[in-house]
Amino acid sequence: MNQPLVSVLIPCYNVEKYVVEAVGSISNQTYKNLEIIAINDCSTDSTGELLMQLARQDSRIKVVDNEVNLKLIQTLNKGIAICKGEYIARMDADDISLPTRIEKEVEFLEKNKDHDIVSTLFYAFRSGNPNKKDLHHSPLLDKELRAYILFKSGVCHPAVMIRKRVFTELGLKFESEYLHVEDYALWSQAIYKTKIGNIDEPLLLYRVHQYQVSTLHENLQLENKKKVFKIHCRQLGLPIDDDFLDIYASVAECVPSRSSFGYIDKCEQLMISLIKLNNEKLFCDGKYLLKLLSIHWLRLCANSRLGLKVVNRLKKSSLYIEENYTARDFAIFYTKCTFKLKYKKSFIYKLVFK
Repeated sequence: MNQPLVSVLIPCYNVEKYVVEAVGSISNQTYKNLEIIAINDCSTDSTGELLMQLARQDSRIKVVDNEVNLKLIQTLNKGIAICKGEYIARMDADDISLPTRIEKEVEFLEKNKDHDIVSTLFYAFRSGNPNKKDLHHSPLLDKELRAYILFKSGVCHPAVMIRKRVFTELGLKFESEYLHVEDYALWSQAIYKTKIGNIDEPLLLYRVHQYQVSTLHENLQLENKKKVFKIHCRQLGLPIDDDFLDIYASVAECVPSRSSFGYIDKCEQLMISLIKLNNEKLFCDGKYLLKLLSIHWLRLCANSRLGLKVVNRLKKSSLYIEENYTARDFAIFYTKCTFKLKYKKSFIYKLVFK
């Protein structure tokens, strides 16, 4: 196999607890032709000193110190400009890459020249209980990812590898407009310019903790997701007014922003319009899109807070496809409907679905 240079980009900010293990997991990769770009974004703990120690142990590690705290998006773009490799692999300073991650991603991109982005499945774990690992799945194939990315990321950012041409030739970059969803925005633009894939193997241990964006900035993240949804609407010729984007976000999150049958009807109309649009434009795998929307329809109704009256409405829709649902799906559905549980908010919800 060809051995192109891979640049591994690791932004670092106050990660003294984790950075040695994170960077070490890259130094110890089976694939050796690496440059490791660790950018210290004005950390106030011992992160900088630890990075310098690591650099003395491995000449492939280059430590870059930001003069001011640029935060993640600007640091990523700065790092991309520094990277010399044909491929750029991302890594977060609190995660752990499994030893063959880089090797298998390079192999994928070398074999699939029409793909410019590849990621992997991953295990999520908590520092307090590292032996309990939850496997996270995403679609593997480009045609399926195109459907999935209409609503959510589908690409594990700290496990991704990207051909540098995505930035130098296709003109993509991480943009501040999409704060806290900048990676999702990048994939959403990329699917209209190139192909994306996932390797069917978990090659990253993803650390979950209380200071993550999805925990600290949930409301802002949802608002900026609507900006990402605009990318898809413009590409597919759909409206981009606030009302439509509110419905789109409700479908994407499987949580209606309003509790009414009229609003549920609008969500259903959007989903059916996507199926019809795909039949015309063939922008993604039709069978996968139908299955995905069928699952979203069940969950949307479950989170509608309309009680058991929503059962008839659920089953009247062409999106109701019973073979797509598990016994657990139905148990969750009927529990939520019986108690009219508010998504993530009520005490009963937290008790049952924590």
